[in-house]
Amino acid sequence: MGDRLEEGQKLLVGNSLTSKNGAYTLTLQQDGNLVLYSGDDAVWSTKTDGQKVERAEVQEDGNFVLYTAEKPVWASQTKGKKKVLLVLQDDRNLVLYSEEGPVWKSDTHTDEAPPAPKAEEPPVVEAEVIPAAAEAPAPEAPAEPAPPPPPPPPPAPPAPRTYTVVSGDTLWAIAEKFYGDGSRYPQIAEASGVPNPDLIHPGQVLTIP
Repeated sequence: MGDRLEEGQKLLVGNSLTSKNGAYTLTLQQDGNLVLYSGDDAVWSTKTDGQKVERAEVQEDGNFVLYTAEKPVWASQTKGKKKVLLVLQDDRNLVLYSEEGPVWKSDTHTDEAPPAPKAEEPPVVEAEVIPAAAEAPAPEAPAEPAPPPPPPPPPAPPAPRTYTVVSGDTLWAIAEKFYGDGSRYPQIAEASGVPNPDLIHPGQVLTIP
């Protein structure tokens, strides 16, 4: 949540403010106490532990208040101040400002250098245990040859053609024209539904298979 609470903002149980230099924290603890820490050392608190505090709120009326579900249990007694802002400063002081200047503080200011952050311990890495005699992996079975590709589909038969009979045509002449062989006229007669190959008439549409 940064280093400050503005008007209308609140700190819930388990939440903290942290100074910009990272050295100090203000935490609303599970036990209901609002505590200012320098590293692991508590330097100030509201002494409200055991009172089931639910929130610490910077109110729009200028007051900074700790509430349980039923009632307030601690306040900065600054009601009536305008444009209030609670700041956890890098000098370890917790200060409530208004437009007039500071109106409340924890009086925990220090000129000492902030404590150095704890060095993180490197994670413990367990050594990998390698067996003395590892079994060789079993040889893989040879892959089966891929099946041959299927043969290509046969080409589609050509679409049948049509021919319109003109005066003087015979089936023999038409078969000779399309096939170069007049004796194939029965194919045209069968495809065209001509019952009598000797009887065709102009304008008749024949199918040439």
